[in-house]
Amino acid sequence: MHDPPDLPPRSGPLDLLRGASYPVRAAALLLRVPRLRHLAALCALVTLAVFALWGWALWTWLPAGLERIWPRPEGAAGWLWNLTVLVSGALAWLVGAATLPLLALAPIGDLLVEATETAVGAPPAPPVGLAGAARQSLLAVGRTAARVALLLLGQGLLLGLQLALPGAAPLWVAAGVGWTALFACAEYLDPPMLRRGRPFAEVRRVVAGRTALALGFGVSVTVLLWVPLLNLFLVPVAVCAGTLLHRSLVSAGTLS
Repeated sequence: MHDPPDLPPRSGPLDLLRGASYPVRAAALLLRVPRLRHLAALCALVTLAVFALWGWALWTWLPAGLERIWPRPEGAAGWLWNLTVLVSGALAWLVGAATLPLLALAPIGDLLVEATETAVGAPPAPPVGLAGAARQSLLAVGRTAARVALLLLGQGLLLGLQLALPGAAPLWVAAGVGWTALFACAEYLDPPMLRRGRPFAEVRRVVAGRTALALGFGVSVTVLLWVPLLNLFLVPVAVCAGTLLHRSLVSAGTLS
């Protein structure tokens, strides 16, 4: 049995590093537990297909779509347009890579949570039966879709700011990464809580109350998106990390 990391009951100066350590611990757990390894391999195959389709879509449609909003200027000013395409494409890929596999893999999330909880010796979740399991799967997809819509709305507002103030691209990127990081923490903390019938309001309370912990977790997960091959295992690593975080919060008395 593998114990989840200890976590103090209140925020502290090391919360950012503590949050960032969970995906690393989750990756080590995936390598040690056969059931988790098998599920991770399945997730990697699905994620590879999603990444390929999303990359093709951006390469094909993003420059043309941006040109309809902002016609490409002639001469030296064209570098700013090219930079906008590059920055917009990078962040769009980041957002898509962080969200689209979630929708594709949502039905597998509960299996990952169950295998992780078994590995750390967590008490079993209350039985829900076949109908309850189907209802939880549909609810997981619905909650994920709602969070993805909120993420995209926030990124859209930031994109509008960047287009209105082209010189604010660095600020836009920093805000976009921060928004994506908080989304990632909420997204991957939700599956173990949903499995135990807890409302999403409790996830929001954790993110709001321990923002540094959530940012550290989310940034660490987001970094995985930029590491070739490792990013194929983003969802299983992140779901496992979110489950470890949930168990740590329960042990610390932050969650029930």
